[in-house]
Amino acid sequence: MRRNRRRFLALGLVISMVAGACGSDGGSSVSDGSVATATTVAVAAETETETAAAAVATTAAPAPATTAAPEVVEVACSVPDEAVIAMAGPVLAINPDGPGQNNLPSVQVFMATYDDLTNWAIPSDADDLVASLESGNAGQAEPNLAKSWDVSDDGTVYTFHLHEGVMSDAGNELSAEDVVWSIEKALAANATGWFWLALVGALGSVDQVEVVDQYTVQITLPYPEDKFLPVLGTGWIAIYDSVEVKSHATDEDPWANEWLNENSAGYGPYRVVEFGPGGDEVTLEARENYWGEQPALQRVVQRSAPDAGARLQLLLNGDAVYSGELTTQGIDMAGETDGITVTKIPTTTGQFLALTYAPPFDDPAVRAAIAQVIPYDDIVDVTLGGDAEVWDSILAPPVPGYDNRFFQGYDLDAASAVLGDLDADLTLTYAEGLPIDEEIAILVQSSMKQAGFDLKLNKMPRAQFDGSKYGRTGEIEFFVDGIDAPAFFDASYYAFIYGGVGGFLNWFGYADEGLDAALVGLTDPGARAQALLDIQEIYATDYPIHPIAWTGLKYAHTECLELRSAVTGNGLINIQDFVLAG
Repeated sequence: MRRNRRRFLALGLVISMVAGACGSDGGSSVSDGSVATATTVAVAAETETETAAAAVATTAAPAPATTAAPEVVEVACSVPDEAVIAMAGPVLAINPDGPGQNNLPSVQVFMATYDDLTNWAIPSDADDLVASLESGNAGQAEPNLAKSWDVSDDGTVYTFHLHEGVMSDAGNELSAEDVVWSIEKALAANATGWFWLALVGALGSVDQVEVVDQYTVQITLPYPEDKFLPVLGTGWIAIYDSVEVKSHATDEDPWANEWLNENSAGYGPYRVVEFGPGGDEVTLEARENYWGEQPALQRVVQRSAPDAGARLQLLLNGDAVYSGELTTQGIDMAGETDGITVTKIPTTTGQFLALTYAPPFDDPAVRAAIAQVIPYDDIVDVTLGGDAEVWDSILAPPVPGYDNRFFQGYDLDAASAVLGDLDADLTLTYAEGLPIDEEIAILVQSSMKQAGFDLKLNKMPRAQFDGSKYGRTGEIEFFVDGIDAPAFFDASYYAFIYGGVGGFLNWFGYADEGLDAALVGLTDPGARAQALLDIQEIYATDYPIHPIAWTGLKYAHTECLELRSAVTGNGLINIQDFVLAG
């Protein structure tokens, strides 16, 4: 294993095995996905405005001499005119390419204000999920702003047909030029959208995108890529009203990123009507000229509540319709409370540790000892309430090719033999407002103390934590993560994202020629089986991350709503995907 080697695999070899995005740490669920279908908000068929008759062309008949007693009508469950959603931190920016691009509260807001070309539909039922994985990734994409598309026989040319008459909040109609401009913006930002397009979707240059006519766009890939269509529906490949955005551009800021950080210019179901100080409260309002179905929640205030207990109380008191990022105990309490529903979705989400490769932590024996000191069963049974599985391979259990034969597990004696003699300082950092991460940090600290190593803990404000983690500032050397997760249930995707050169969740620059070779082997049907084993053995030896528990996600919300959608395999949700119950 060699650290920080900056050699990229040939793009043609990498693209089929890449990528990642931030995950969602939502609530929890009791319904095991039965109330969650994995479709995103966009409407597959075109919608047309219908004008209803304003009057009935008959006159009223005289009232009868006697009338029956009025029928008792049960009032349907309703949501407040202004619905509060409580999250663990502020909205850093609305801009999909801005400083909040991987901050969950920010992602949730920009996904409400922008639509993509496609929807990425993930089955919420565990059995359906496993079945869907047998047919590849492209079948998970559904129409959105693109009402349909054609694919060439060789799988490299995609022709997208846009809905006509789709208007932005500024009153401009969606056109093929908007699509080209939006893709060019994402690529120019060299951020999360670029990562999705270039490394996952094989779309690395705007030269691959062509305007055919006002409502038709053609995109040419260098080779077939079955992740391309879902990539366009991740939320980061937002389609902007380019006319409106350009009006706010300057020579210093040609993409108007500063303006977009606190304003939206998309074709999604919501507009931002107020961006409160520091992003602690952001108010969304349903757009009356939205091209698709109107959302159930017409006005939403997303509020920052860093304390998990406060978020839970808002939900239990009926002051919030949904509270994200709750503790396991909070989810259990919500599930036992009248008026609250908990929905579970089997996402890729899991808890893990990420550790620097600075000496002496570049030593595989030290990294293995840290893996052996993790109290997996205590974390699963106590912190996670038994509603999780030990994550005992780099692949999550539903991923085709999963094998746990290389898992070492908890072994305090073996860990003590290494850690007890280790002369080094180490601090484990976790984000404020994420109590599950804090509980894990405390358990790991306690176990390491038993092994003879004094681990320090550092609770960091959420915004600072996210900035340091995603910015790779060097401020954090060891951290707990239950947010970031692969977007696809795909072995090559998992293998690359956590440890491949350029992998988005390769936090500390891990690089290994054996892993490179195994990633290439996944593309060869004859070598694939052995490559899958090689990858899992390498991860269980070098530990680019230390997996702990595969959790999926649970979401606690008012019983007046159902959550029928998840976006991406890592469980992001759209506010607009909440629908009225029943």
